[in-house]
Amino acid sequence: MVPSVQTRIQDLYDQLPARERRLADVLLEMQGDLAAYSATELAARAGVSKATAARLFRRLGYADYHEMRQQARDERQPGSPLAELEDAGGEKQSLTAHLSHDLQNLTRTVETLRSDAVADAVKILAEARRVWIVGFRNNHALALYARGLLAHVKPDVRMLPVGGYTVAEDLASLSAGDAMLALGFRRRLPVMRSILREAAAVGAKTVLLADPTVDECARHATVTLRCLSRGLTLFDSYVAPMSVLNYLCSQVALRLEVEAEARLERIERLHEAFDDFD
Repeated sequence: MVPSVQTRIQDLYDQLPARERRLADVLLEMQGDLAAYSATELAARAGVSKATAARLFRRLGYADYHEMRQQARDERQPGSPLAELEDAGGEKQSLTAHLSHDLQNLTRTVETLRSDAVADAVKILAEARRVWIVGFRNNHALALYARGLLAHVKPDVRMLPVGGYTVAEDLASLSAGDAMLALGFRRRLPVMRSILREAAAVGAKTVLLADPTVDECARHATVTLRCLSRGLTLFDSYVAPMSVLNYLCSQVALRLEVEAEARLERIERLHEAFDDFD
């Protein structure tokens, strides 16, 4: 089986020189749209020379950019379950193959996440006065999970949007000193870009978790953590982002230490007072 463009980049990512790594970041962001760009345009976007770009393409095993772009075009998936179903052609996958694919997504995600970016994300969430969590469509389930974890250890964690409302009413309260945790896995709504742009404009720091194809949203985020989410067949898989969210929130609790412990103790007292559990 021929390794994908994404797999080739991730396998070599940690070994790349700094300039080639900058271009690799751009390629991961633009993978779904490589056909629309020339090698010169991508090099300019990364701020590297055409010679650096040529070296990276060869290092990845391609004769030139044209060969890599052709493979990326062949691999392109629009994120539609209908398109995925048509591509599958009725082929069934075993549960073992499904598990193996999810494990691969999780392993490669952890291997490619930069430790300094993860540390910055934890710092932003821990030190924020308020944390806003935003996610649409499938991302909303991730947002609910993150909110549930962070609410154990921080006093002011808010969901955006509130069900049935537009975002403007709540976003008007966002300000410097706040943090936003944004879940931006495909298929992203255009409003996510506007929300992140507004957060940057008011001075709020943002942590964005998204798949490697994220581009425009990442330009407005303070920290972007890319997690693999492509599923084996019809539907995307969120095993990797769920694990990363669990880690981030746990590290926030450890960083807050005394404050987190006091809040957890009060929550437990309230559980007992309300007889919440059997």
